[in-house]
Amino acid sequence: MGKQMLKPGEHGEIFLKETSTGSWRGRARLRLLDGDYTSVSRSASNRDAARLRVQEGITERLNAPKGSESLTPTSKFGLACREWVNEMRVRATWPRPPIRPQTIDEYERLLGNHAVPRLGKRCLNELTPAVCQGLLDSIVERGKDGKFDLVTTASQVRSAVNQVLDRAVIHDALRDNPMRKTKAPAPRKPDPKALTVTDVYRLRAAVRAWEEVRRGKPGPKPRGHLPAAVDLMLGTGMRIGEVMALQWGAVNLSPDGLPTVAVEATMVDIKGQGTVRQEMPKTDAGERTIIVPPFVVASLKAIRPEVTTAQTAVFASRRFKDGRNVGRPVTTHNMRRMLRAALELAGMAGEVHPHLLRSTVATFVARRMSSAEASALLGHKIGTGVTERHYIERLRLAPDTSAVLQAMIEIGEEEARSAVSGKAEREPVAGRVSVAVAVADPDESGW
Repeated sequence: MGKQMLKPGEHGEIFLKETSTGSWRGRARLRLLDGDYTSVSRSASNRDAARLRVQEGITERLNAPKGSESLTPTSKFGLACREWVNEMRVRATWPRPPIRPQTIDEYERLLGNHAVPRLGKRCLNELTPAVCQGLLDSIVERGKDGKFDLVTTASQVRSAVNQVLDRAVIHDALRDNPMRKTKAPAPRKPDPKALTVTDVYRLRAAVRAWEEVRRGKPGPKPRGHLPAAVDLMLGTGMRIGEVMALQWGAVNLSPDGLPTVAVEATMVDIKGQGTVRQEMPKTDAGERTIIVPPFVVASLKAIRPEVTTAQTAVFASRRFKDGRNVGRPVTTHNMRRMLRAALELAGMAGEVHPHLLRSTVATFVARRMSSAEASALLGHKIGTGVTERHYIERLRLAPDTSAVLQAMIEIGEEEARSAVSGKAEREPVAGRVSVAVAVADPDESGW
């Protein structure tokens, strides 16, 4: 008689036999979920206990992960991390990638610096919730002795390892993701800061003074890029990467209709490629068209070349004699370097950074209009309901905040003029010249 045909997950009759030592041994034939057959045998001190142990063994075998060709339960955690990174790099090349290349670089750095050194040589089936919790706890403890706490780092590492182990579950190398049972400390709530309108005036005066100081000196001629970039960030709330990626084809300064800029790309740093223009903003919600105030229009017109194409970078790098840098936009690193130099010259070192300008715009618009308008202007998602996600067409034109942001500039200039006038009345004539030079009226300076 042939062997009994079993369906996947079924087992045959449990045979029990007493051994020469007085113990009992049970055995049963089992068909695994993938269709393969195996045998399960267990021993116990008596007949009933042996039957129960065989049944327990059958349950264990059915629930035990088998793995795939690339990943098994005994694969090292370090291998699982490397395979996940490689797989994500392939998916980052998809037309609408689920993850951006710069995000993969950051996850790879977190895994390499924190997770792999501690767990890299452990097998996947050795990872338990306690082991994973120990990893997070050790990161937080290390931060207590350093200059910065590592609470946010622990949360980011948890997110990265979660994705690695979720992939292991997909490959049947794990039945469950142990990291999902862990707890990470809540990151500290941010404390947003914003410039005052007087600070905005001082900043605009500083970057223009830096351009003027360089005129007539050896080296590349100033082109007004730094003042225009600062004005663009102050008038739109754009990220510095979005500003540097801007092309003239996305800028509309025509007198017919409202002046606008379209945010369609950003500059990112990608491992092995350097700083490149990414043909999409940081997020999907970041695609937007912004109505710009008059002071931004004036700044952009001042730097616009006589001949441009739609693909010409607004902030293009200088062309070397050998033809290098043709059409390449200025990198965010170089623009930040220029801003630091201007601030140092004005005695404002460390007071301003590009993201502070974004916070300033958001704060000013939210106070004069509403948080919803500020969110739309900055390219943040508004609402997370099913209706908004699936049924309402999102308006691509950001709300018209140009008048509010123009007022921010004008109020700062007015306060600066009032401060100069009041101080001039109280000081002797000898002191008036230095004050006027330090905070010159932008209209008189030609800017």
